[in-house]
Amino acid sequence: MNKYNIFFSIFLIAVKLNANITTKIQNVEEQSVFENISKETIVNQKKIFLKDSKTIIKKLLKSKKIPSKISRNLTKKYYRNYKYKTFWVSFNGIKKISYDLIRIINEDEVLKPYQKKLFQLDEINKLLNKNKENTLKDQIKLDIMLTSSYHQYMKYLSKGLINWKLFQEELKKRNEETEIIANWKKYDVKKNIRRLLYKSVKENNINIAIDKVNYTFPKAKELANLIKDYEKTLENGGYIKISKIKKSLKKGNYYPEIKLLRRRLFQSNDLQNLNCIEQNNQNIKEPKLDCLELYDENVFKAVKSFQKSHGLIQDGIVGNNTISKLNIPIKNKIKIMRINLERMRWMPRTLGKKYLIVNIPDYKLKMYKENQIKLDMPVVVGEYKTPTPVFSHKISAIVLNPYWRIPQSIVKKEIVPKLVKNPNYLNSKNIKVFENWNHESIEYNTSSFDWSMFLDNDLLGTSKKAPMRFIQVPSNQNPLGKMKFMFPNRYSVYLHDTPFKSLFNKNKRAFSHGCIRLSRPHDLLKTIAQEDEKVDYEEAKEILKDIEKTDFDLTKKIPVHIVYLTSWVDENGKVQFRDDIYKYDKIQGNILYN
Repeated sequence: MNKYNIFFSIFLIAVKLNANITTKIQNVEEQSVFENISKETIVNQKKIFLKDSKTIIKKLLKSKKIPSKISRNLTKKYYRNYKYKTFWVSFNGIKKISYDLIRIINEDEVLKPYQKKLFQLDEINKLLNKNKENTLKDQIKLDIMLTSSYHQYMKYLSKGLINWKLFQEELKKRNEETEIIANWKKYDVKKNIRRLLYKSVKENNINIAIDKVNYTFPKAKELANLIKDYEKTLENGGYIKISKIKKSLKKGNYYPEIKLLRRRLFQSNDLQNLNCIEQNNQNIKEPKLDCLELYDENVFKAVKSFQKSHGLIQDGIVGNNTISKLNIPIKNKIKIMRINLERMRWMPRTLGKKYLIVNIPDYKLKMYKENQIKLDMPVVVGEYKTPTPVFSHKISAIVLNPYWRIPQSIVKKEIVPKLVKNPNYLNSKNIKVFENWNHESIEYNTSSFDWSMFLDNDLLGTSKKAPMRFIQVPSNQNPLGKMKFMFPNRYSVYLHDTPFKSLFNKNKRAFSHGCIRLSRPHDLLKTIAQEDEKVDYEEAKEILKDIEKTDFDLTKKIPVHIVYLTSWVDENGKVQFRDDIYKYDKIQGNILYN
């Protein structure tokens, strides 16, 4: 190839390359122009949506029939403080957060009986399903309805559905009729739910708001989820009924009732399968017995499991008491589960990293550390006439060899009548009478008192003001035992030791005047001492050998929550039921369901 041909070939290649580069540059310029137009269009659409949606929001909020189940002023406040922007919809349509909120409300098993009454679910779901077909006015209407539903749901999560004022009125009525003083303290969630919505919308995550107000009691969500399983059993006919029996059913024997008992225990997951264990020692000459009628090891374990979950003596013997628990209708249990979940909404949301729970109907104290049980012991609680109050506080001190400052109500009702019959009663119980609650104040000589003049009157004063105070000094007869765990409160209630250890052998232990008696106070003292530098367990043991009163102030106060739960899920995931010893289920059930 000569040099001219080579030059010409190079020239042609250069022309082609230039043409390609020019074409690519033109394409890039055209694409850039197109993108700029698209972005500008989107920006304009957003501006138009914001402008038109604000106009419609303001118009709907002024309309006669506002699409909200909360007050007009409150609805306006939500939007006014958000510059009348939408929360749940955008120019692209309905946001994911909207579907999440309605899904959570729909799946809330506790709320199920009240959902249609509380929320505009039918209308909301209709608009959610249409989505892109909705007009802008429909979208704004949906936004307002969702805001209303959000507020109501958050209010429910914060306070529950049981009318607190009505419940307090019922307790007051009971006090007037029976002189039973019942106290229950509710703890409100101090969160601004409007601001929580603004934050949730910004993050497009409704759980940011919900998690701030929802209950935190251990396994509460598991109890709520179990309601769905119980309702399936109810839909399938409920629990099988077991007839009353004349003689108790015991392991190793054959009974016709065992066939039904197997099926009933299988329904509540106490029995894992319906298979029976054959007995090999059966006499060949006798007619073959039905294996399903044998009270075998499987049934025995299942009965004990059921008894444990209902607070019964776990002896595996089926008597009419166990049968009565087996025959509680499942719809009643569902109601009780819902009532107890409502109660959990009255508790503080922050229980503490380490805390104590005393469950009154369970007669138990449990210590939790980072949601793991570190201590579990039986307790004695207040009897029906002197119920233990329901409230939360913090243990701040431990008192060894305590003095019992006897409440004035006990002095009037119990001690004075005993003194009328036996003037030496105070000496026999190491009770002294002082000018005030200080055991070093002036001590009265009561040997010449005519105690009959103090019967049925206010000469002894009231709980707040009295001319004399009765104090029992440390001794083996002191009902506080050798130690008490102090959390100063308006009810004068605390945890303490007791000389009456035999009461812990009983299955039902409601015997006190309101305080909580501990079966193993030394274990609680030791557990606290292991993590508190101010409490020396070995030193405490030496002090307890004497009668000298000694106080230990704790370095860090320990939260204690005294609760009233007749249904909950335990640490093993097993649902528990207990007797309504103070009849609070009945009162709150009437308020909630009637």
